[in-house]
Amino acid sequence: MDLIPGVDGSHLFNIIMIPVQLIIIFMTFYYFVLAMFGFFRKREKKILTPEKSFALVVAAHNEEPVIGPLVENLLSLKYPKELYDVFVVADNCTDKTALIAKEAGAIVHQRFNSEKRGKGYALEWMFQRLFKLEREYDAVIIFDADNLVDENFLIEMNSKLCQGHQIIQCYLDSKNPFDTWVTNTFSITFWLSNRLLQLARLNTGVLNNVLGGTGMCISTKVLKELGWGATSLTEDLEFTMKALMHGVKTTLAYDAVVYD
Repeated sequence: MDLIPGVDGSHLFNIIMIPVQLIIIFMTFYYFVLAMFGFFRKREKKILTPEKSFALVVAAHNEEPVIGPLVENLLSLKYPKELYDVFVVADNCTDKTALIAKEAGAIVHQRFNSEKRGKGYALEWMFQRLFKLEREYDAVIIFDADNLVDENFLIEMNSKLCQGHQIIQCYLDSKNPFDTWVTNTFSITFWLSNRLLQLARLNTGVLNNVLGGTGMCISTKVLKELGWGATSLTEDLEFTMKALMHGVKTTLAYDAVVYD
C-alpha cells in the first residue's frame, strides 16, 4: 500500500533524498570555499606593551597528576607578574588537587556541590567570587587542568584586548602529537580546525570564531554584562552563541598557543 496515493515507494524515496543531497552539496561547497581562506595569514599589527590585567582560571576536578605543572607553567609566562594571578577552583575534589595547586603558587578556591556538578557550574561560582574581589581584572582566561601554555600567550591576548576585541579564542595544539595513533588523530583534528575553520573564519573578516573550551579569553566587562550562564556539556559553544546574540563577536589569537 502506498503511503501517498499515486506515489510508489521508490518515487517517494527520491522525493525525500533529492533535497537531502542538495543540502549535503551546499554544505560541502560552503566548507570547501571557507577552507580556502585558511591557506594564508594576514599580516597583523601587534601591541607588545603589557597593559591589560588577567585572572587565569583553572577549573579542576581530581587533577592531582597535572595541576602542579600547569600552575608552574602559568606563573612563568613572559608577562609582568603584577598584571596577572592564577586561580584554581578545586571542584568537588577528593584528592590533593587543592593542596598541590596552592603549593605551586595558585590562589585556590574549593567548591563542593553534589547537585550542580561540572565545569560550567564551577566557572559560574568562581566568576562570582572574582567579581567580589577588590582588584578588578581586565579579562578572565579559562584553562583546563591538563594544559600547558606558550610563554608568549598573555602578550598575544593583551594585544587583542588592546585592539578592542572582547572575546578571544587561542590556537589549540597537542602536547604529544606523535605518542600514539589516538594522539596523532586528535592532533590532526586540532591542526585542521585551527587552520581551515578558525583562521579561515578570521580571514573572511565577517564570520564569527568559536570558543574551544580552553584558552578562552573574555573581558570582565562582557562577563559581567552578559553573565556566564553556560552550564551545559558544551559550555564553550553555548557562551559563543550567547555573546553573538548580544552582538559580541569572538575572534582568534592565532599566535597564542595552548597545548592540550
